[in-house]
Amino acid sequence: MSWLLKAVSVEGFRGVNNEGAPLHLQFKTNRVNSVAAPNGVGKSSIFDAVMYALTGRIQKLEDLPAAEQGQSYYLNRFHPANVGTVALTLEPDTGGNDVEITVTRDSHGNRNVAASGGADGDAILAELNREFVLLDGPTFHEFINFAPLARGRSFAGLLGLKRYSAVRQALQSLANTNAFNNHFGIRDKNRERATALQSSQRALAGIRDAYKSLTGEDFDPSLSEDQILKKAFNALDGIGILQPHCAGKPFLEISIDDCVAEAKKAEGGETREKHSAVIKQEGSWIDAMRMLPTANDGAQLIALAKARDDALAHTQGDLFLRLYKLSEEILTRDDWTDKSVCPTCDRDGEDSVLEHVQEKVAKYNEVAEAAASLSGSWADHGWNQLGNLEKLALAEGEVALLPQGEAKIKSGGFDEEFARKFTAWIATLAERGRKALEDLRHEKEQLEQGLPPLLTAVVEKAEAARRLQMHWLENRRANSERQAAEEELHNLSRIKRFLDNASGQFADAESRASARRLEAVKPVCRQIFGAIVFEPIVPSLSKREGSEDLSIGLAQFWNLNEISARAVLSESYRNAFAISVYLAAASLYGGSARFLILDDVTSSFDAGHQFHLMEVIRKSFARPGKATGPQVIILSHDTMLEKLFNKYSRDDDWWHQRIEGNARTSVLPQSGAVNKVRDTAMDLLNVGRVEDASPWIRRYLEYRLEEVIHKLKIPVPLDIAHSDYKQMPQNLIEAIDSAVGLHVAANSIVLEPLQIQNIKTEVAAITGNYLNHWATGQVQAFAAGPLMGVMQSIDNFSNCFKYQDPPGSGNSKFYRSLSQR
Repeated sequence: MSWLLKAVSVEGFRGVNNEGAPLHLQFKTNRVNSVAAPNGVGKSSIFDAVMYALTGRIQKLEDLPAAEQGQSYYLNRFHPANVGTVALTLEPDTGGNDVEITVTRDSHGNRNVAASGGADGDAILAELNREFVLLDGPTFHEFINFAPLARGRSFAGLLGLKRYSAVRQALQSLANTNAFNNHFGIRDKNRERATALQSSQRALAGIRDAYKSLTGEDFDPSLSEDQILKKAFNALDGIGILQPHCAGKPFLEISIDDCVAEAKKAEGGETREKHSAVIKQEGSWIDAMRMLPTANDGAQLIALAKARDDALAHTQGDLFLRLYKLSEEILTRDDWTDKSVCPTCDRDGEDSVLEHVQEKVAKYNEVAEAAASLSGSWADHGWNQLGNLEKLALAEGEVALLPQGEAKIKSGGFDEEFARKFTAWIATLAERGRKALEDLRHEKEQLEQGLPPLLTAVVEKAEAARRLQMHWLENRRANSERQAAEEELHNLSRIKRFLDNASGQFADAESRASARRLEAVKPVCRQIFGAIVFEPIVPSLSKREGSEDLSIGLAQFWNLNEISARAVLSESYRNAFAISVYLAAASLYGGSARFLILDDVTSSFDAGHQFHLMEVIRKSFARPGKATGPQVIILSHDTMLEKLFNKYSRDDDWWHQRIEGNARTSVLPQSGAVNKVRDTAMDLLNVGRVEDASPWIRRYLEYRLEEVIHKLKIPVPLDIAHSDYKQMPQNLIEAIDSAVGLHVAANSIVLEPLQIQNIKTEVAAITGNYLNHWATGQVQAFAAGPLMGVMQSIDNFSNCFKYQDPPGSGNSKFYRSLSQR
């Protein structure tokens, strides 16, 4: 559903106190609306109030440094209840009952939304939250000065594609390889898979050796598990003294300790026990030494650690990495619009802080990639499988280095110095292992000389069976872990492919939709821009295919083509460019919000461009000039522009209001601004403040004279239409007098003879008692009484151009012209 804004009510919010008597502004849905006020009265607070109602935040407060506590300035500091209330009265564009949505905020920042008639207030406000609904001067400055990417994302909102742009950015973030890998721990899972694979390979090597020692046959991997374990069972069960311990049990459940104990029982003696222990130790050392990395593996580990150190040398450590990543997160947010402002110190510069931060983060990504390569080599070559070797070879008082290496690999802190220390340490352990095996073999041979050959073979077979059991179970566990890791990596890979495809397809679709709408916006933008500047300057908007970047330029600049807009356009022209883009987009892709609120958008325009912009809005953009156009509400403090508003408000297509007050007490609407001027002048005269009253008298006189000229369509010279000097009232009177005289001479005057006579009388009173002295600055010669008479003469002069309709009713109306009733 489309909505028009019928009224805004504010209390206790920003610069509007109004305790118990909210500021209530009524708007006309079928007219251009304007609200004027001096600076500091509360005009922008109305803008902020509507912004908070629609978005739940006021960006300029959110952007304040933390020390300034921007959140504490949402509420009016003088309101005793410490609660801000904003009520919007919305009228359905297609007809129906009005909906009033009330938004409150308490001192703790809690926001509450309530709507009349059972409507979903949050849903309606979310529909109305569009980029072009609330426009102020800084928005146009930012649009021109944005980097192309930020401008493109802002422009997506103007085209009604904000949500699509947000989804595109979200998909791009999700599909980012580094972010995806870090979130799901892909590096750790790859290491887990590699570790499991190494464990499986080591177990298979142990299975081959143990199987041959037990069965006397070479291990055949083509056999099934049942066939292999049956052969192993038969080899152990074939030993007569061990049959009772094998009967009725699967091979993997046979107790080898019972088998060894049976052999010891048959033989007895300390020598048998020593022999059995030596065989067991020998097997442990053989298993521990089996996956020992080579010297080339060690050299590669050192080289990769050095590459990691070299990459790290271009960074400033983990602390700064956290700083850069957090800064990048802040800078890439849509609500951080100026990418040249540093989020850590609020300093501004010419260069993009985001690009600088991303360059820094890229250096850290190089470190992460080097660390990932190092981690892969660590797992692939079995460095993490040396725990048993270290336990066996570690001397008393020595510190184990493998846990340190594991921790450094996981944290990414494995440097060249530690790599050299660690590889040297493993070489030392390997040498100790070789020496230990040599000693154990020699001791076994010595012990076997004192034992019967049969029983020696029984123990060796039993120990071979123990190793086969252990390695078989280890292989099962390692394969299970490897399969689980591979399955998880496979699933994550499918997710990554999906995200890549979704991101690419969605980006392409969003880019094409944006390009189509951009093509529709271009001619409208150029038409509006041309109607504002009236120069041979043609703006251009362009987007590269598949990109979010929006570039601006000038297709024509006088007799030059393809010129930089930012380089050659003055501030007034740059803002005209920006507002043309916004108005063009709003006219085509308005969505649910059929109203726009413009806050001081003409502050950098000169008078001519201000006038042309208002004419564009009044005649060809806003309703009722354009029946299908939006409702426009203009907020301004410009006194020259307010004169234009007052002039427009005499017609049926414009509604003007003025507000006065202050943040401490209250802000109140002055819908009859001219009556307020008259009342102020009379109040000052009543207390004898003649000098203070004189400017108010002049303003009141000018208004009434301009009103007569406008209502009766009296022509005036163009050079005094917006003049602002002391003799202007005299010029207006002369223009009126000339027009009356011309119609009298042509016998086409519609005024009554008495009215024509009274015109001369009142003009004489105004001129003689006021204007002649005002032009020379001699107002101090007057007393209050005569000036009160001047005020009455001004009203009498205006009444000379009115008639009663119907006669005798007391209801006065201006003549249509000097010749028509």
